[in-house]
Amino acid sequence: MSRSTLPVPRGQRTAAPTSQSAQQPTLSPDSIEHESEDRLLARGAAYVREYERIKGEQTTLLKNVAVVLVELRRRCDDWLGRTHEYRQLAASLYSRSGIPSDSQAAIQAAVRWHIGNHLRTVVSPEELAAHNLKVEGPAAREKVARQSRNAIVTVARAELEASSTRKTKAKSSKQADAVTDEPEPMPSSSAVGDHLRLGRGAHTILEQLSPSVVDEMTDGQRSKLDDELAAIQKVVAKLRRHTKKRSSAA
Repeated sequence: MSRSTLPVPRGQRTAAPTSQSAQQPTLSPDSIEHESEDRLLARGAAYVREYERIKGEQTTLLKNVAVVLVELRRRCDDWLGRTHEYRQLAASLYSRSGIPSDSQAAIQAAVRWHIGNHLRTVVSPEELAAHNLKVEGPAAREKVARQSRNAIVTVARAELEASSTRKTKAKSSKQADAVTDEPEPMPSSSAVGDHLRLGRGAHTILEQLSPSVVDEMTDGQRSKLDDELAAIQKVVAKLRRHTKKRSSAA
């Protein structure tokens, strides 16, 4: 461990870390597994103090605080961080950092996000389930939520464009002087692209429906969702009768 990454011993003041702290590597859980409790607290406090000094520009420091706190949870046999023993240690860590109490709340909130992610790397899925914790961490859940929002926007945009196209075609049809026997024109590349985006968006949205959430629903809520899924299934079956068709030979 380089000098810049060593924690500040309790009660000892040192010069402000150099700019090398900006390149500080993410802390490895294995590197602190055998450190004493007092050294762990000093290390975590040093990371908090440095993070406050550079005004939150270094995410790695937050991750390192999270690694230290998760190691303390492991030693307390308390992955949820709810026992009195762990809470006292966590409070001591922040107290040792020497930063103002009104700054601690914001840092603690940011660290909790990283704790949630780091926990998923050191705790088995079975243990997570035993503690009623989701297998996906905050970062993974945010990614899924972002994909869902993007899919909804894609579907909504495609639907608006498709609706506009239908209205334009209907208006043109009414203005036609006579009906001809000409074949229906091939769909435009724009319409085809809209349909492909709609299909992809619908797929992405449906993937966001979690069986575990469905299990937590009331009977009435599950029944309502089942009706929606049944209606979706009918629409899909109807469309697939057309997607299974093969273009006729020229």
